[in-house]
This record gives sequence, structure tokens and C-alpha cells, in this order.
Amino acid sequence: MLDVSRYFGPVRWRLVVGSIAGIAMNTAAVLPPLLLGNAIDSALAFSQGHAAAAQVGWAAALFVGGTLATEGPRMLKRWFLITANARIRADLRADAVRGVLAWPMARVHETPVGELIARIIGDVEVIGVGVREATIEAWDTVLLCVVLAGTLLAKSLSLSLLALAPVAPAMVLAWAVGGRVGRRIAAARAANGVLTAGIQEMVSGVRLLRAFGRGDAFLERIRALSARFAEANVATTRLRAVLQPVYSLLMVSGVLIVVWKGGEHVVGGAMTVGGFVAYLEIFLRFTARAPRIPQLINSVQSGASAFERLRPLLPARPPGAPAAQHLARQGAAAVRFHEVTFRYPGSSEPALRDLTLEIPAGTLVAVTGPVGSGKSALARALLCLHPLDRGTIQLDGAPASHAFAAGLRGRVGILPQEPLLFSGSIRENVLLDDRTDSETKRDAAAALQVAGMGRDLEDLPDGIETQIGELGVRLSGGQRQRVGLARAIAATAPLRLLVLDDPFSAIDVDTEARIIDSLRDAFGPTAPADRRSTIVLCSHRLAAFPRADLVVVLDKGRVVEKGTHASLMEQESLYARIFRAQCAEARHEQVAV
Repeated sequence: MLDVSRYFGPVRWRLVVGSIAGIAMNTAAVLPPLLLGNAIDSALAFSQGHAAAAQVGWAAALFVGGTLATEGPRMLKRWFLITANARIRADLRADAVRGVLAWPMARVHETPVGELIARIIGDVEVIGVGVREATIEAWDTVLLCVVLAGTLLAKSLSLSLLALAPVAPAMVLAWAVGGRVGRRIAAARAANGVLTAGIQEMVSGVRLLRAFGRGDAFLERIRALSARFAEANVATTRLRAVLQPVYSLLMVSGVLIVVWKGGEHVVGGAMTVGGFVAYLEIFLRFTARAPRIPQLINSVQSGASAFERLRPLLPARPPGAPAAQHLARQGAAAVRFHEVTFRYPGSSEPALRDLTLEIPAGTLVAVTGPVGSGKSALARALLCLHPLDRGTIQLDGAPASHAFAAGLRGRVGILPQEPLLFSGSIRENVLLDDRTDSETKRDAAAALQVAGMGRDLEDLPDGIETQIGELGVRLSGGQRQRVGLARAIAATAPLRLLVLDDPFSAIDVDTEARIIDSLRDAFGPTAPADRRSTIVLCSHRLAAFPRADLVVVLDKGRVVEKGTHASLMEQESLYARIFRAQCAEARHEQVAV
């Protein structure tokens, strides 16, 4: 079973060293009060002529030394335990992101983005607080209280039993209400996730809301979600507000007992003035830390609740090494569909029906068909974005799902219909990282050149470093598609498969033809063997299809025609009719212009 303890392994030595320092610091924490009491008794004895000045000096020096003795371990404890806690939080957050990246696409679409953000950011912070309480406060609170209580009992058993009596009810109360606090915190975290999702949707769709004049309606929805979140937080705060004064009252009542009974001990000669001061100081430290024990318990329970929310995001096991055969193999991949039936999640009708198709390695295959024929479904099925209903898809004879799981996804270029661009520069969007060395810049520039962006870069103010704004708003639709294509082919390892799903809808026919020619030069039969790639082009526009090695026509999820462009044009085929119609439409548009 997945457990948070696995995240302690990489930082175990920091935890060990920090814990040893915490034990040393909190064990020595009783020295300053005891040595202070000794110094006070020495000073009183000196004032009465019963001690020499040197004895007072030594007592004061011991007090200072005892105080300094706790500070060295304190610094070590803070450094090692706080850095370990930061590493655990970072690993948890990275694993959560890695787990989401490995989710089936159906699950990604079903989970609100805001909910994921709330879990990956907010819940990890709550877990971090719980881990901090379990690793740092275990020594600074629990161990310290044990040491202080033991010292109190050793100095005066009868007085300590009376003074510490209120502690037991406080601990029982903490355990009794801890579960309720954890449930309320979990409810507040869930409400925060829903609110975050709503705000994310509003920000993403602000242009649409303004265009349709629906901003006020959506604002009411956000207000309702905010009210629900506030109510959940108030419920948690209300419970804590009721409990905290009870904890404090129980603890402070012991101070009254110490002053009352301790004063009697001093008057009766059973305790010196310095001994009483030391006892009172130790008890005050105990009452200052003991209320933290219920808070520690609640924080650990809150962290456990947050971990339960985060658990579904985490991968089942740490990532293993990719299978060597899929990463070491060079050159284009051969693709085989065998009786594949595929439907989109939530759909009752298959998008592909018993589809069988073989794509030889290194070929450019162009797939077309009427609207709803299954072009995009074929691309999604090939990329293993959704599970198949039945049938198999193989890459070089191995199941495609196994090949992708073994690391092949990094060798596959993908360009969807609407490429998502990030806020940043063109270079950062192509490389998907912030590397700035000259070699990676050349790689990005080369990919952009193949994608037909060479001339456009010359016209942009900062060339490849031009900032494109949120979602690429500073670029035209065609430029966004070409930057997306450059990203698809700018892989860190040579591509073996390139899947283009209607990639040129915003690009004119002449530019599209130049891009296809560039792709064939870069990845086709004339390219070096280790740079060749199989290209699958799914499109309703057929202008580039004469350059394809194989044309496939789909209808209602089945292959209805297959062959070269020339062979299909010689027949009275569906492909021939569509191609001639598009050519006629293009000529008509040119005449109109």
C-alpha cells in the first residue's frame, strides 16, 4: 500500500542527525532553569555571608554555559529537520504531478483543473505541516514535555502530582476531538478545491463570459462557492476556538497550584528560593509547550486527511528505468492496427470499428474522411490516450501501450488540432524548458525552420525570444500551429513517430505544401537512418495528400479506401471526389480574389 513513509527514505540521514540534535537539545533544556536556581541560591548565600564571591561567579558562569549548550544542537536540529521537511514536500508535489501526467486521459478530463491545483499545492502544504509536527515537534514538544515533567517529579513529587493533574483531561480532550477536527479540515480542503476550479474556469473563459454578457451569472456562482468555502473554514475555526481556551485553562490552573503550594514549601524550608524559581521556570516552560501537544495531534491528523486527498494523484510506485529496447532502437517505427474498436469515454457509439491498418516504417501516411469518420480517434488511439474496447495496436511488433510505458512517448511527436501554448518565449514553448545554451537554441531554431516559421521569426521583434503572451495571444492562428509543430519535432531524442491531427487548418495551402516538403526532407527516406520517422497526418484538407506515400480514407470508423494518391485518383473513389471538390473550391477562391 502506498504510504507517506517512502518519502522519508531519501532524507533519512538528515532526519537521523536532526533527531539526535533535537534529543540533545531538549534533554539539556532543563539545565538553564536548574542552573539559574543554583545561581540565585548562591547569590542569596553570599548576601548572608554564607558563600564566597567566587562561588557566585562560578554559578553564573555555569548558567551561561548551560544556556549556550542548548543552542548548538538547536541550530543543527533546525537545519537538518527543516531541510528534510522541504525535500519531502518537494518530492510529494513532484510525484503528484508525475502521477497526474500518467493518468488516463478520461480521468484527466473528468477531474477539474482547480481541484488538482488545490491538492498539489494546498494539500501538500498541509501534509508538510503534519510532517513538521511529527519530526520537529516530536522533540521540541513531546520529548521536552517528558523531560520537564520528569524533572518536576524528581524535584517535588507531591507538588508535581497536584500541578500536573490538569494535563490528563487536556490530552483526553485532544484525542476525543481530533477526528472531528480532521474531518472538518478535509471538508474545508475539498471546498477550496471546488472554489479553485471555479476561479480557474472563470479566468480561462473571461473573454467568452464578457462576449456573452454572462459575467454576473458566473460571479454569483463564485460567490456561492466562496461562501461554502468560508463556511467550512469557519466550522473548523469555531471548533479550534472553543478548544484552545479549554486547553489553556487546564494548563494555567497548574501554575496557581505551583505558586500556592510551592510558596508553602519555601516557607516551610522544604524548598529553597532558587529551587522554587527553578521549579516555577520549568513548570512555566511545560505549560507553554504542553498545549502544543493537542495542536500537534490535530496537525498530524490534518496532514493524514490531506494525504488521503493527495493519495489518488500519486503513482502506485516510484518510476522504474525505461525498457532499454524501446529507447535504444533507432529509426522510424512500424505501426499496425488489428481489428481495433475504440470509443471516446462517455460515448455509446464507437469512433473506430474493427479497424485494421498497417503503416510501414518511415512512410508518410495521410488519413482523411468525412466529419466524424474517425480521423482524430485514430490519432488518439495510436497515442494510447484512451483504452481500446478491443483489438491491438503494435509499434514494431510490441503493444503500443507497453512501448509508451517503456519510454517511447519521448520519441513521439504530437500536434493536436489546437496546440496549447504557454506564457513565455517562442523558444521556451518549443523546448518546453528554460535551457538557454547555444546548442538548444540551434535545435529550437532548426525545428521552427522545418515548421515554416523561419520568415516569421525575422519579422518578430525579438525573434525566437519573443514573448507570446498567455496562450500565445500575440501570434496568429497559423503561427500558433507552426510553433506547435516545431515543439512536436524538437524532441530531445530522434523522433520515431510523428502524429499530426488536422494541424494546418489555419495555414494557407502553399505554406502547408512547403511544410510537408520540409518534414519529408527532415524525417523521410532521404534523411539519415537514425533521423527517419513515420508520419501520420490526419486532415480534412487534402492539398498535401499527393505528397503522401499512402492515403487512407475512413468512413464511420472503418477503412473504406486505401492506396497512393495516384491510384485513388484513377478510380471513381470517395477520395477522388473530395479532392476534386476541394481543388475546384480553391480555384474559385483564387478567381474571387
